[in-house]
Amino acid sequence: MTPRLGGLLRDATNQMNLELNAFARPYGMTGMQMSVIDYLQRQGTAVSFQVDIEREFHIRRSTASLLIGRMVERGLLTREIAASDSRKRQLQLTAKGRELVPIITQHLTAQDAKMVAGLSPEAAAGFRQALRQIARW
Repeated sequence: MTPRLGGLLRDATNQMNLELNAFARPYGMTGMQMSVIDYLQRQGTAVSFQVDIEREFHIRRSTASLLIGRMVERGLLTREIAASDSRKRQLQLTAKGRELVPIITQHLTAQDAKMVAGLSPEAAAGFRQALRQIARW
């Protein structure tokens, strides 16, 4: 019996999330919190808002608010009312959050490499393209 692609993708996602959460646990974080830190650092000097997190991770406002609130409590982020629009919440990494960036970046880079280990460069590029296409679906 040939497994369904959706099932394979679900299993791969679950495995990735389990591994990411296990790595994050000793730092007092979750895998999702690590992903938010990674996202914010990849934005560079661009101003980021809570709504950007909602869109990037495809989560509801209430979920993003809870996630960000916990990160603020742990001293990883600041969340302030944006000067340009009082309805928006501007996010910035704190010094504590920035200290974790190299650790998170190194781990996520290694995780990416592990996913394509054993694939040719062409197959790895095809895998990335297939995932992009599925994400837009």
